[in-house]
Amino acid sequence: MKKTIFTILSLILLSGVSYAYTAHPSVLNSINDNQIVDYNPNTKIWSRNLGLKDYVFTKHISVGTGSFSEYFYKDKQYDINSTYEFLYSGKLIAYNAHLLKFFELNFNGEDFESKELTKEQVQFLFPDVRIILVSEFKDNEITIESPIFRKRAYMILNDTDRDFYKYQFEYYKANDNIFKGIFETSFPRILIYSHFKSRDDLFPILKINIKPIIKETVKEDFIEEVNYQQKEEAPEAN
Repeated sequence: MKKTIFTILSLILLSGVSYAYTAHPSVLNSINDNQIVDYNPNTKIWSRNLGLKDYVFTKHISVGTGSFSEYFYKDKQYDINSTYEFLYSGKLIAYNAHLLKFFELNFNGEDFESKELTKEQVQFLFPDVRIILVSEFKDNEITIESPIFRKRAYMILNDTDRDFYKYQFEYYKANDNIFKGIFETSFPRILIYSHFKSRDDLFPILKINIKPIIKETVKEDFIEEVNYQQKEEAPEAN
């Protein structure tokens, strides 16, 4: 009996060693502090570190305000409401960790314009991650199913007007400190996403009940994973 318990505990501990998902390589190639990006208004294409196009922006990260990005062109500062940016196929994609949203950014000559990415577009950037929309929570609660002892990754994607400023998971240390809504499962539990463990109407929690699935065969689980990953490419943001 003791040997069985030890084996189970070992599997649980080992399940946290590696990531349960991959992201498109462009996603992880972030635009860092003091780096420059160019924008060509004719082609609407963004490029990195060239300094040759019509608009050359330098990125800076604000201090003490939630790590928001600021972009500077000549002597003007632009607040883009983002905490992380990367280039994908000539597009400038931004993520706001406090809104749990992704945006495509363009520049109209006077200011930045943003367009929220759809669930399908985000899914293409994170092919192994199962996306949970905030609108799918009922009374701030949702139940998901996950095979035990097999890691699976989920992302909370906000499709509402709610703000999750300074929210984080309680009693769960996420592997990903950039995309705050991503969490991994490998055994049944309850996850609480809260604003410093508050329980009031101003900062309502999100409660995620993880229900175990015990597969009869490894083959069934393999087929499920293959079917899940056979997706059409998400439409490009315009």
